[in-house]
Amino acid sequence: MVPYHILLERAADSPDNTAFISKPSREVSFSELAERTKRLAKGIADAGIGKGDVVGALLPNCMEFVDIYIAAGAVGAVFQPMDFRFQGEELRNTLVNTDVKLIFCHRSGVNDALEAVIPASIQKVIVGGEKPGWTAYEKMLASTAGDIVPPELDEEKDIALFLYTSGSTSGIKCVPVTWRQLDFFPSDLIDTWGLDMFTRGISLLPLSHISGPIVINLCLRIGGSYVITDRLAPSSMIQLIEKYRVSWAHTVPSIAGLLLRGNPEKHDLSHFKYIALMGTSVPVSLLKELERVIPSAVAVQGYGLTETSPLITLETPQDHKNKIGSIGKGLAGVDIRLVDKDGKDVPEGEPGEIIVRGPKVFSGYYGNPELTAKVIRDGWFHTGDVARRDTDGFYYHLGRLDDLIITGGLNVFPAEVEAAAAKYPGVKEAVAYAQPDPGRGCILCMDVCPCDGAEIDLSRLRRFLQKHLAAYKVPKQIHRVDDISHTPTGKPIRKPNTKA
Repeated sequence: MVPYHILLERAADSPDNTAFISKPSREVSFSELAERTKRLAKGIADAGIGKGDVVGALLPNCMEFVDIYIAAGAVGAVFQPMDFRFQGEELRNTLVNTDVKLIFCHRSGVNDALEAVIPASIQKVIVGGEKPGWTAYEKMLASTAGDIVPPELDEEKDIALFLYTSGSTSGIKCVPVTWRQLDFFPSDLIDTWGLDMFTRGISLLPLSHISGPIVINLCLRIGGSYVITDRLAPSSMIQLIEKYRVSWAHTVPSIAGLLLRGNPEKHDLSHFKYIALMGTSVPVSLLKELERVIPSAVAVQGYGLTETSPLITLETPQDHKNKIGSIGKGLAGVDIRLVDKDGKDVPEGEPGEIIVRGPKVFSGYYGNPELTAKVIRDGWFHTGDVARRDTDGFYYHLGRLDDLIITGGLNVFPAEVEAAAAKYPGVKEAVAYAQPDPGRGCILCMDVCPCDGAEIDLSRLRRFLQKHLAAYKVPKQIHRVDDISHTPTGKPIRKPNTKA
């Protein structure tokens, strides 16, 4: 459903319940949110924006993001949130590619460089301040003259969002998401975790990615609430979870690691029930450590992409204990296959590329038929991710096809080696990588980082790996290191760590 319509229902049946909490400690009820979005939608309509027009937003995590997303949908516009770090030609390309008509920008990001890349044809609204040539957000929010008449929308076909996974001129990747596709995430979380009106989430990912719209829809649908923060400092996150009695979150390994540094064991987090780590291979040691320091929580995994709106798999709390390290089983709305380089299904237990189809899956990159043709073949979307499936139907993420290491003509996926090493007592994390070798082309190497205070006997670790992996998957060299470097999304950087 269109979120504005759901909001009106919540404002009628539970008007005083808290919908969103934002800084500085401001709680917004469903009735207040309905009034805010109604006024803003009228302001957007008065600016000449209607069905099919594109409304852009360059914002950090904030309450205004919620207002704008819902209000844009109320007039039938396509909402295009963009990463707050976008700038220069990358930003200009995203605006021009989809012909944005109106853009909302936060005052902290508005400067001469930003204004220089926004086409003159785009109407500009500044959030949290005033500036010549810009309409003040509060002025637009103050609109009261008349009501809007929401247009009729085909929820199966009409586009609700344009989401960018890249803004470079060499390969703009703009994913169109329909209103119907936005319904899947709420259903998945309700069915898998049993979330209801008494649950409260927290934003541990940027709202400007697909995470924002889907969690807003979830909260509106169940009548639950959500804490909005852009402060990802360890102590700040833990304090917010405690103060507002947060019960669930989804994030990535790097941010989950920050939670551990916030001394969670010293706080009352007994209400925190679920934390899901998404989108990449996750060290089992991280899952276990989260559950150790927050014993009320289950740390589960899920997998998905923007192109699949987003979840393909998700663990249930019941399956988690016996299948730790799994990304779960396939969810409704998507068919999954694992295939080899020739597109043939791989045997059970063998690694293969994840390809998917179904109503969750996008129709193709907007304005980029060449790239679409590369990833959607014979009706199947080729994700570029590799997994294996066990005999019970559970999937295990092994990394990207690009991570593949070929040693002596044999294929090795680093995440499989890393997962085996992480099961050895005392190993906090491991990263496998290739080193050039004149005889084999390359050899497999691995760095291991011990848990605090742990000692790792590398010879015993090697013997352990020999019992759990095929011989060609056991690293030829294993090094002990003090830490392992990561990308911003928590993926280990697969190169030798020089901080040993």
